[in-house]
Amino acid sequence: MHHPVYLFRHGETVWNAERRAQGYLDSPLTAAGRSQARAMGAMLVEELRQAGYEPASVVVRASPLGRVRETLALAAETSGLVHDTGCFDHRLRELSWGDWEGLTGAEIEDRWPGAMAARRLDRWNYPPPRGESYVMAVARVQPAFQDIAALAAERPVAVFAHGGIGRVLRGLFLRAPDAEILTMDQPQDAFYRLHPGAAARIGTQ
Repeated sequence: MHHPVYLFRHGETVWNAERRAQGYLDSPLTAAGRSQARAMGAMLVEELRQAGYEPASVVVRASPLGRVRETLALAAETSGLVHDTGCFDHRLRELSWGDWEGLTGAEIEDRWPGAMAARRLDRWNYPPPRGESYVMAVARVQPAFQDIAALAAERPVAVFAHGGIGRVLRGLFLRAPDAEILTMDQPQDAFYRLHPGAAARIGTQ
């Protein structure tokens, strides 16, 4: 990787605000989420200016899920990023919550007593019913990460994804241990610049 990778999470969604598991399902961005997306686009403009890049030179890769598409569209409108349908990569979808998607923690506990506690004991390996564990997500994301790194050898890359998948991508980049990946933050009002040897948070602290 000679050029930086800029890693974004989608803005706040209705289900984020309601603390519902999303996974492969979707809910629209809230007003706050739309503002976050535009603000991150503006922050990217300044990042690119300081690094000497034109927005049109940035390669975009993104999850195809609706909340990421909406975030990308708003950030691109603000920043001048150029993208088309070829930028969407299904390997960058969020971890699947399986049968838990659309439910709050309380609703999950009511239907699967003790399951949330079991997951908290081994979050890296525990998959929700018909869902994904972090181990499974790493296997899915690793080839996408390698493709992104290859692109960054030639041009800067902007990746728009999700909280869990963003953790996995940063963890792969930093070669971080599993336990550290699970504690990484998942900002929706800031993004990360990944460059050899470092992952710098850009935006609010």
